[in-house]
Amino acid sequence: MQIRLASSIDLEPLSLLFDLYRQQLNQPSDYPACHAFLKSRLSENDSMIFVSIRDDEMVGFIQLYPSFSSLCLAPVWYLEDVFVKPLYQHEDVVSQMFQKAQFLAQSIGVLLINHFRVC
Repeated sequence: MQIRLASSIDLEPLSLLFDLYRQQLNQPSDYPACHAFLKSRLSENDSMIFVSIRDDEMVGFIQLYPSFSSLCLAPVWYLEDVFVKPLYQHEDVVSQMFQKAQFLAQSIGVLLINHFRVC
């Protein structure tokens, strides 16, 4: 399994996954809006999106948003979105993507914050 930062070449499959993610959270399917949203995130470089690829198929993603923490006195990335196709959920894909994000964050001096942890 390959885990890497998303780029513009990932826009189509990532948009499909993002639409599935939103549907899972009881939002109506809206591929065009998902595509436009992600295209903006990627072109404006205002979020970090890690994708998981297995056998040339995108099977999951996590999206992090950069910010700063007054409490921690440091730059942080907040984990906002996580999705893995149901067929691959038993393979610990989320943990692997999170570890990759954690490694990159640590290498550049950023704290990685998920919804369950504070400094």
